[in-house]
Amino acid sequence: MIGALALPVQPVAQRLRLHVERSWDGLDELDVGLFRLEGFSFAISKHDGNPLGVSYVWLTQPDEQADKALDTLLEAVGIGEDAVALRGDAHDYRASQDADSPDEVSGVTLPTSLWARFRRAIGMTSATQ
Repeated sequence: MIGALALPVQPVAQRLRLHVERSWDGLDELDVGLFRLEGFSFAISKHDGNPLGVSYVWLTQPDEQADKALDTLLEAVGIGEDAVALRGDAHDYRASQDADSPDEVSGVTLPTSLWARFRRAIGMTSATQ
């Protein structure tokens, strides 16, 4: 996973002229589109159990330039950074952070937990939602 967009899969797929397939991955049913842009192999998906209005962006082949890949997608779709709810793989990010240190962003102290930031970005403010 290289990021999450605060957009549903369908508008992104329509912009890229993709066919979205309905599938099952062993966890849940999902909508998924597979495509290539400028040498990057992408998947964009949304599981039924995930929050509405959020799609996850994946690289289907390992690549050291994940940020560049996400920027390439944003440019191709014609959307800005404000549509990015999460950049990077949440599991890797969380494991690399010191649990006791808050992040400082524009003078605002945010919780270190990337999942907490992600929930806030998509409008979910508590873990029970």
